[in-house]
Amino acid sequence: MLWIAAFNLSMIICFKLSAKEVLTWRVIDWPPFYILHGKDKGEGIYDKLIKHISTELPEYEHRTMVMNTKRVLAEMNAGSHVCHPSALSDTEAILSVANSFLLPHRIIFDSTARPELNNKRSISISNLMSKKNFKIGVASDRYPITLNHVLDRYRQKSNFINQNNYNSLIRMFFRKRVDALIEYPPVINYSKRFLNETMHNSSIAIEELNKTKYLPVHFACPNNTWGKEVINKINQILINETNTNKYLDFRLKWYDEKSQKLLKKYYQEDYLNDKK
Repeated sequence: MLWIAAFNLSMIICFKLSAKEVLTWRVIDWPPFYILHGKDKGEGIYDKLIKHISTELPEYEHRTMVMNTKRVLAEMNAGSHVCHPSALSDTEAILSVANSFLLPHRIIFDSTARPELNNKRSISISNLMSKKNFKIGVASDRYPITLNHVLDRYRQKSNFINQNNYNSLIRMFFRKRVDALIEYPPVINYSKRFLNETMHNSSIAIEELNKTKYLPVHFACPNNTWGKEVINKINQILINETNTNKYLDFRLKWYDEKSQKLLKKYYQEDYLNDKK
């Protein structure tokens, strides 16, 4: 009987030594930034970042869970061991150094149906909202604070089409139920390919955002002792990563050639600023 007790004790000790703390990563159905379905599953920019960080942090058991923005913020505010890799700088959490850059939101439109917009380099939202027959589709709770402040002026207008589900909004756009969207171009381009759409869409810069060259994106974790420890480790991984030649590859993968060229310029000029 003594050997049974010793065996049980050794099993308990081994279990305690092998059990890892769980780190839950928030993901969301938002291709090509997160790709949860189809042949490109796991190939999104932030899917790849999660994989990279998870490999470098073997002391944790890494899990993913689908959560919307409100849910993940609530979890982090509650101190849950939840982090996510696509937080903008105004997120209320403890943030890492920048893990990537996003080009700002743009006005996406059908270049065939709206030829008057084709030669414009930028346009103001106020200009578009003054056109009574021009409907703008907006996705709820998906924009930076600066852009939300601009949009708040027009939410009561009849040509301001607010939609909680951004996938539904994109389908509305392709079905021509709205004339334009406010979105990141890679999202539309990926959806167009995924849905096998043939629309000749184009995009214009938003004048109200003309001072914004790019949006830094960060890992976010709860603002507590656990979160600070994880973020400190992530920061070191991101700093070490910049010594390699290929860290930009998956960050640029889903952008068109023109956007890739512009983003490379910003990465070369600014990405190391917070990593010294």
